[in-house]
Amino acid sequence: MLIEPQLFKPSVRGNIWEVLRIAFPLILASAGHSINLFVDRIMLQHYSEAAMAASFPAGLTAFSIICYFVGTVCYGNAFVAQYFGARMCHRVGAAVWQAVYMALIGGLFAASTCLIAEPMFDFFGHEPYLRPMEVTYFRILSAFGFVPLLSMAFSCFWGGRGETRMIMAVNLGVTAINIPLNALLIFGYDAGPFRIPSMGISGAGYATVLADGIGVAVMMAFFFLSRRNAARYRTWNARLDRDMFPRLFKFGGPNGIQLFLDLAAFNAFVVLLGKIGPDVLNASGAAFALNSLAMIPMFGLGQTVSILVGQGIGANDIPYAERAVKSARFLLYIVLLAVAVLFVIYPEPSLRLFKLKPDTNAFSLAGIMLKFIAAYLLFDATSILYGSAVKGAGDTRFSMWIGAGYAWILYGFPCILVFCIFTRPAVVEKLGTARASSCNLWTLWTICVLYIMCLGVTFYLRYRGGKWKSMKVIEDRQCSRS
Repeated sequence: MLIEPQLFKPSVRGNIWEVLRIAFPLILASAGHSINLFVDRIMLQHYSEAAMAASFPAGLTAFSIICYFVGTVCYGNAFVAQYFGARMCHRVGAAVWQAVYMALIGGLFAASTCLIAEPMFDFFGHEPYLRPMEVTYFRILSAFGFVPLLSMAFSCFWGGRGETRMIMAVNLGVTAINIPLNALLIFGYDAGPFRIPSMGISGAGYATVLADGIGVAVMMAFFFLSRRNAARYRTWNARLDRDMFPRLFKFGGPNGIQLFLDLAAFNAFVVLLGKIGPDVLNASGAAFALNSLAMIPMFGLGQTVSILVGQGIGANDIPYAERAVKSARFLLYIVLLAVAVLFVIYPEPSLRLFKLKPDTNAFSLAGIMLKFIAAYLLFDATSILYGSAVKGAGDTRFSMWIGAGYAWILYGFPCILVFCIFTRPAVVEKLGTARASSCNLWTLWTICVLYIMCLGVTFYLRYRGGKWKSMKVIEDRQCSRS
């Protein structure tokens, strides 16, 4: 891979140093969120293996329920970035408010799904002793689904302008609050007159919601109380904009649909893994927890690319946007090499964090799963990088059709078909229970790898096609930054 020398020059916009300036706080912010999930799972693993196993599908299902709104709300970043790049600062506050209204709608929808929690997890068919815990954890996260959505909405104000240190500070603060809260509420505390009962998986849910709520309160305070922000960005302009809100649906909606169908297919994959057996579900939880840590720099750099491409589109500066993509690609592939070596050559120290002992079946399964993850990381990173670039410009319909179509045509439906084949009584009788389960498991993982490879190649080709260069999500109207 050839690197242009100008990408290292501090005077060149879109260089590696500018990408790092914006990406590093976002990576740390993403790290805070992933560390929350990681610590949650480790603490639950120490509380009980059943609680750990139940938290993974329940948490993923709760996120899948709101991920349409996550994709739509987060697209407020592109609006803010393009308005900022076009020097239309008076429209930035209004763009954030449209994302806030979308977050509140999403919160109401998430809360309503608490009513169907029991039949939904009965349908998933996991072990009976897991279902009450899955339902409990899901209900807590869904009832307060508006909290993370509001956090994403207000983050657009800083993220879209490339001022990502605020997002970093808030997310790291949330992590610092979440970890002790988790310990207190999961395990309980009893010292003299001060006593907190052990709440197990419920405690993990409530700790997450409380910590996120504090983070939202801090961002709201800075958003509202700054006179400079009010004067320059009109942050008090809270009206529902009849022109901008439909445009958020138009461009952000496909982004949300893609995320929803993509996560729904992944959720189906996890549910099918859980049906194979408890050891498989436990190993999957550990492997995907480590995968989420590996994805931290990818998502941070993807967000940075979306922001800088949006600003370049708003300013009609396409070369700037292209340089930003090249800079992010260079940084991303360096990180990938380190992660792949860790997963393939040194998996044992990481897996020990989950109390998986080397002589157990779950440990062996998790080690193989990490090798599959290492096989698709390059293509996953490519998909995130170039997908973020074209979506930052406004190319969300293509992303929706490809992302959603591939998720089910190449991933979801083939996984369901394979699972049905290998669980048929005739097949189980012919192969034997152990061999049928093994064939089922690794065929599902092979499908996952091939799907991500196809997705990465397709988004790369879409970016190279260049259609994104002529797109824009904001109106053609200019004003000064003052």
